[in-house]
Amino acid sequence: MSIESEVARAQVSASALSPATPSTSAPHKVVRVAAALIIAGERFLIAQRSGQRHLSGYWEFPGGKIEPGESAVQACQREILEELGCQIGVDSYFLTCEYDYPEFHLSMDLFLCHLLEGEHEKLNSGEHQALKFITAEEMDGVNFAPADLDFLPNIKRLMHGLAAARQAAQA
Repeated sequence: MSIESEVARAQVSASALSPATPSTSAPHKVVRVAAALIIAGERFLIAQRSGQRHLSGYWEFPGGKIEPGESAVQACQREILEELGCQIGVDSYFLTCEYDYPEFHLSMDLFLCHLLEGEHEKLNSGEHQALKFITAEEMDGVNFAPADLDFLPNIKRLMHGLAAARQAAQA
């Protein structure tokens, strides 16, 4: 099974899992964000929000706001360079999460990414308290930001599928 088929399988099943939190109040500000699922082997990168930011202490997939005139992919690459000090390759779109926080509605696009060659050494926490690479099995014990929780079942499925595809390719 190819990586592309694993991504497609995880994307198709996304609509059946983790529905967005319904809005119970009047419409409010919409914030569009692009985030990176940076995969390195069987692990992926998560970042802990710093004490000066909304949801400090929670873990998230790094990224940030999409600026006017910027594509989601461009925003993802720019935010990772600004926040983590390294360049990434964006492999493909993965999923979108729609989530209502009390202050705003978040629309977050998550992209499958990889660190470009030589960029791992440049990786730094920058605006975050900490960074770490984790496996799918380790993510259950992580205190993720509420919106990021919607991605977890599909990420787990993707990571297990990628591991199986790597094993099959080695056989």
